[in-house]
Amino acid sequence: MAAGAGAALLLAFSCAVQRRAAGARARAVSWDNVERLVRAKGAGTALAFLDARLKEHPRDALLYYYRARVSYGAGDGPAALDYADRAIRLGYAQELSNLLKAQVRGGLYGDHAGQERFASAALAFDPAYPDAYLARAGARLELGNYRGCAADAAAFSGLEPSGPEGRLLALRCLRELGDLDGAEAAGRRALELAPGSHEALWLLGRLAAARGLHKVAVARFTDAIRLSGGEPAYYLDRAASCEAEGDFVCGAWDRAAAMQWREVSDYATSYLLLGAAMHRAGELDAGLEAAETAVRRLPSDAAALELRGRLLAERGDARGARRDLLRAAALAPARAAEIRALLPAPGAPAPGRAAGRK
Repeated sequence: MAAGAGAALLLAFSCAVQRRAAGARARAVSWDNVERLVRAKGAGTALAFLDARLKEHPRDALLYYYRARVSYGAGDGPAALDYADRAIRLGYAQELSNLLKAQVRGGLYGDHAGQERFASAALAFDPAYPDAYLARAGARLELGNYRGCAADAAAFSGLEPSGPEGRLLALRCLRELGDLDGAEAAGRRALELAPGSHEALWLLGRLAAARGLHKVAVARFTDAIRLSGGEPAYYLDRAASCEAEGDFVCGAWDRAAAMQWREVSDYATSYLLLGAAMHRAGELDAGLEAAETAVRRLPSDAAALELRGRLLAERGDARGARRDLLRAAALAPARAAEIRALLPAPGAPAPGRAAGRK
């Protein structure tokens, strides 16, 4: 009986321990759970959840680190840095928290010196931390330390040989160093590792353009656009290579395609470049529309007024052309004689080369 009672007591104790362990696991917070909460209900809900947990567990360094990561994702730099520092003070994985600070400094503040400094701090704690090499390589690229960037990119690739990111950074840095063959090899290897990488194709296209191989560049940019669905830089780079090949129609409409993005269309000079491209392509209506916008945004810019004046002259509006060209000549006295030479006679018909063009 005593033996049976002891066994029963031991079983009851064991069950209680298992229930406590199961309860602890249920209460434990993992990054996967936090990330799912962010996706399902937003960063604000996830932050409120973490804050509630921190009230219960004010010395849980992992919760502070998660709080920092969610703040970073929400674009709250000061909070991200504050909570990362709290995690560091409590002794949580120094390399992770320092890398997060590097990402905040570079990604949210554009402070690439700070990004380099904190990535280096992460590597001091873990010299085999691939993501820290990648972060420092990106910082060094922005800072113009291309040799350091190439070395860090190579270190990342040595630790993560199946990751294309290191090869892509190596391409950028080696190109800046003038090692075009090395850059090409890095880009091709990145494309082998990630055959659908539109970024790799774009960078290889830029490399071909730098070598004067514009037909090759156009083909690579076209593939990058197809795979990505379109990026403004891809269209603008293809436009430049098309124009270098004498295909002004391709160049003009690629510049027009890039105007879908505000990072391009917010700049008045983009309309000036678009108008000039449309003018070269013989697309007078589209060119005049762009030139009108350029003049509206840059009313005292001689180049914008000259462009609109040229287009108006070719459309047969001699009076409007003279008005714009005379203003342009007054604003750019060094080129006044050259601009005045474009003046149409009052009531003059449109130049012959504009006939049949709209």
